[in-house]
Parts: sequence; structure tokens; C-alpha cells
Amino acid sequence: MSSAKNPHLAKNAHYSKSASLLLVALAYVLAGVVVWATWPFYGHLGPIWGVLIADLIATAVIWACGLPFRNASVYDPYWSVVPLAIAGYWWSLSGFDTGDYSRLLLMLVLVYWSLRLTGNWIVGWPGLSHEDWRYQDLRAKSGKAYQLVNLFGICGFPTVLVFLGMLPAYPVLALEGAANPFVDIAALVVGLGAVTIQWVADEQMRIFRGAPDGNTAFMTGGLWAWSRHPNYFGEVMMWTSLWLFALAGFGAAFAWTGVGALAMLLLFLFISIPMMDKRSAAKRPGYADYMKRSSAFWMLPPRR
Repeated sequence: MSSAKNPHLAKNAHYSKSASLLLVALAYVLAGVVVWATWPFYGHLGPIWGVLIADLIATAVIWACGLPFRNASVYDPYWSVVPLAIAGYWWSLSGFDTGDYSRLLLMLVLVYWSLRLTGNWIVGWPGLSHEDWRYQDLRAKSGKAYQLVNLFGICGFPTVLVFLGMLPAYPVLALEGAANPFVDIAALVVGLGAVTIQWVADEQMRIFRGAPDGNTAFMTGGLWAWSRHPNYFGEVMMWTSLWLFALAGFGAAFAWTGVGALAMLLLFLFISIPMMDKRSAAKRPGYADYMKRSSAFWMLPPRR
């Protein structure tokens, strides 16, 4: 991404990709240390509210670590890294008991998802000289208020959203529920299938972008013929699988934890997808016609 909207990115060009990854990793280690040091002050609030506060504190640390580099993309891996830490803590409350194996199945889905998404970010991120184009647009539009937009919008909002998505994992990992192998297997299939869709879609897009016209054309083959945003579809389905695990063990008592998956669905349908489609239609000739014959989100056969 050009640094035209963020000229400070050019000053980060001397950081190699490996150095950039190391600096980001150190930022996340620092966030963990700060959470560990402050936990005695709010840990007594319980495994949900206490973890939420810890999550927000860690987010603030990552936001602050991005300030010297004028790069909000330091936060990007937070989405896929922190859920494993949250899940690990909640699982520790049950003594890492496997119980009826529903905990192991949920962790399998979560680890698979985290490794896939984090790995995709590592492969695709050039380093500290690169910042997501959406952040640059927000910087240009918000002016002097940008750092507040950065803290509460770019960083804070996704943190809360992912925390809501993680809520179904709490009863499964920390509490004792009833065994329901049929729903557990359904949740496992949905979760693994969702992450696999994301993986395949990302690889298809990576190959496409490596072609000579990959930066000016748009992808219409493979999974991208069935959905303009198959990675978004897979993301929502992964969080839905966590909700299915909660329903399997606790039924209606924790049905409310599906609010996270629902919030993500609404985010993608009404914010992310319209934003991406509008940008692509403006930059890529023929994209408007592609929109007419393809599904925006759901995996559906392409229309003529």
C-alpha cells in the first residue's frame, strides 16, 4: 500500500520484514507482561469481566506500541492471537480437564483458525512500512482526531467484537456441561470446514495476485466465484461453531453467547463488504458486473 496517506510509513522502510515481525512480537510480549502485572487489581471481577478488562488493557498497550511507528497495523494480529490466550485461561479454570472431549474439539477448531489467520498475516505483511488501506483512509478523514479513532475504532472495537465471539468458549472450557456428541461433531465440522474455506480462498487469492495482472484485475474463480468474500463467510462460520459447542453442552442457558457471531455477521454484511465492494467497483473495470452474478457473502452458485 502506498504511503501517500501516511508519509511517516516511509521512515519505517529501514526495518526489514524480520525486524518488523520481531518488534511486533515484543509488543505482544509487553502487553502480556502488563496484563500479568495488573491482573491482581481486577482479576477478582471474575473470568468474564476480569478477562474483558485484561483484553482492553492489552489492546491499549498494542495501540501505544504502534504510535512510534505511526502504523496501526501493529494491531492486526491481535484478532487471531489473543483468543488463544483467553481460551487457555478459561480452560485452566477447569484444570485443563478434557471431560467429554468437547473442550479438545473446540480448542482444535480455535488453534486451527488461529494458526491459519496468523500465518496468513505473517506471509502477507511486508513490514512496518505497510499499513492497511482502511486505516489510511480513516487517518485522512479524521484528521487530528485520528488517534482516538485508532484507539477506539481500529483497536478497541475489534477487541470487543472478538471478545463477544469468544463468549461461547467460556462455559465449554471452564464449566461442566452435558455431553451431546451429535451437536459437538456438527460444531467441529462447521468449524474445521469454515477455516478450510478461508485457507483455500486465501491461497487462491495469493496465486491470483502473483499473476501479471493480479493488482488490477479481480478474482472470479475458485471459491471466489461462489462468494465475493469467502474469507468473511468462513470467519463468521468459525465463530458460529463456537456457539454450537456452547449449545451442545449447555443448551438455552448460554444461547445468548451467539451475540458475538451475530455481531460479526452484521459487521461484514453492512460495513466491511459494502466498503470493499465500493472500492473494488471504483478501481476495477467489470467489478460491478461481477457483483450482479455473484453472492456477496453466502457460498452460492454463481448466477448468469
